[in-house]
Amino acid sequence: MKIIKPVLVILGLAGILVGAIANLAQRLAISFIVFGIVALLLGIVLFLLPKLSKETQRRFKRVTEKKEFILFLFLIVVFYVFWAINPNFLSMNNIKGIMNSAFAMGLLAIGIGCLMIAGEIDLSAGNTGMIASILIAMILRTGMPWVPALLIVLIFGVVTGLINAFLVNVMHFTSFISTLAISTIFGGLGLIITQAQNIAIGNKSFFKLGSHMVFGIIPLPFLIMIVFFVIYGIILSYTGFGRRIYMVGSNRNAARLAGINAKKLTTILFINGGIISCLTGIVIAARMHQGSTTTMGDAEMDAITVAVLGGIAFTGGSGKMSGVAIASLLIATFQNGLVVAGLSSYYQIISKGILLIAALLLDYSRERSRQKSLKLH
Repeated sequence: MKIIKPVLVILGLAGILVGAIANLAQRLAISFIVFGIVALLLGIVLFLLPKLSKETQRRFKRVTEKKEFILFLFLIVVFYVFWAINPNFLSMNNIKGIMNSAFAMGLLAIGIGCLMIAGEIDLSAGNTGMIASILIAMILRTGMPWVPALLIVLIFGVVTGLINAFLVNVMHFTSFISTLAISTIFGGLGLIITQAQNIAIGNKSFFKLGSHMVFGIIPLPFLIMIVFFVIYGIILSYTGFGRRIYMVGSNRNAARLAGINAKKLTTILFINGGIISCLTGIVIAARMHQGSTTTMGDAEMDAITVAVLGGIAFTGGSGKMSGVAIASLLIATFQNGLVVAGLSSYYQIISKGILLIAALLLDYSRERSRQKSLKLH
């Protein structure tokens, strides 16, 4: 360890000097400078860490071991790698594209993630959003203003949530199978309603919901997603309702003995998931100017990948919205980077599967660590 500290500092200073002084191509020069800054900072931290109090050292260790910190580092690396491949990756238009891509999977991951923490899942989220985009398009074509039309479609989300909750809590079907059945029904229903044709939307004021730029640089859908992450993060971390969600997901029997009505709680979460799915479909319809059966294909799988990669356990009982938020940006950035790098759509499909497997392996590793810590205590 003693030799590593000065080596990092020397390498850091050398990298910065080479990048700043040597006559190198722009990307290579910046690469040397970035490498130098990272190495220098790491070396300085390692020098200072032993001199800090034990409490400060423990805090530093807790921060660096957090899933959110590791995901953030991965996000920076992914940004850097794809920028090195193609400088246009960091263009403003491409950054806006990443934000728009993160919106759908991120917002859906909030609804699905809450259910996963409670030990349930919703595989109908994508097709619920798809039906919502078709419904909003059909209603707007009658001339109705978009605000009441939006509220009507959100009511459809409530109904969908109630159906899913009925199948799980009353009929005692597993949520995996019952929501998959609802998803299949909605998929076929969408094709019947539209005859596989897109339904164009002509309400220009409605388009702002999907394409308005806040401060000229932030897409409104992305800002909506961030607001939702903040709200749900606060609910899960600082409210009694949030604590009950974790208790139900950790041990439903213990939660019942503690006086928690698990059926009522999961019903609320299914309704919440239905509303979020419909809102996602509505905003995408506003951005695409149409309702379509291809609007949100496999969107729920992307959302599940985001949720698991962000730290929500498939077995329930753990996870935070902060990790899910970073994971949504990470996956959107990765998928966008593959496009910018010029890889075909076939490789992009494969990458989604690889990301899902990686997320599941990470979840498996976290669950084993959690079980070991429980045995030790």
